[in-house]
Amino acid sequence: MPSSSRIREQIADIIGRPRNVRFSEIKRIMDQLNATERTAAHGQLFNVNGRRVMINKHNNGKETIPKYSVDEFRDAMIDLGWYED
Repeated sequence: MPSSSRIREQIADIIGRPRNVRFSEIKRIMDQLNATERTAAHGQLFNVNGRRVMINKHNNGKETIPKYSVDEFRDAMIDLGWYED
């Protein structure tokens, strides 16, 4: 598992480019944080230490996820103490 500083760097990188993030990048971070996950109607629902994070994968055929899903990820990382805005 990467160090906490490396995870924080990866999170900051994702948040810094909210319109160009692939689902696999979010999933990799969630896996590193030992999140549980389940499939939802249009994406994945993650649970990290009781904080639920819905990542919508439906973005009109694009490989990137919608900006509002990156915003949800950012809010969760702030709540969990992994990112400071």
